Amino acid sequence: MSSGNETTVAHELQDSRSGPEKEGRTWSSIQTSISTTEGSELHAFIKMRNKVDKDTEEWEKLNYDIHTLRCARKEVCTRWKKILLQLGYQKEADSLLTVNRLTVLNGWDNVEKARDLLRIVSEETDLFPRGLSNSERYVFVMDRLVSLDSAEDFVRLAKEKYPRIES
Repeated sequence: MSSGNETTVAHELQDSRSGPEKEGRTWSSIQTSISTTEGSELHAFIKMRNKVDKDTEEWEKLNYDIHTLRCARKEVCTRWKKILLQLGYQKEADSLLTVNRLTVLNGWDNVEKARDLLRIVSEETDLFPRGLSNSERYVFVMDRLVSLDSAEDFVRLAKEKYPRIES
């Protein structure tokens, strides 16, 4: 997602508090934004797979790519959860990783710092596997960690546990 779109989403979030009608439109655009960044590649694979015959090698390859992408996403979530558990969030780890409508509408207190820290995690660690971009959903998670004063510790642990290995 380009930074212009991110700024637009952030401004829409601020404007959303002025009424339920605007709130609904804002959630739609944020939801679209999140699903676009998270699911565009997956969605493209699914659409391509749905256009080919099921009993073909091409269908099998696309199905494999879909499965691989889903596994990679699950691995990223597992890695985040391991670090949260290490930080002492045993009971809260799952809820910290959950992003829904309420999260989006209530949770943009530290978005700039969260984006900066997520960029550091993305560039300086292998928390996100190669070829898998960091998901917009993790901006919300990092925002929560900033609010909880745990974001820097999260980044430190991510660097220790998943150091960037140049290939």
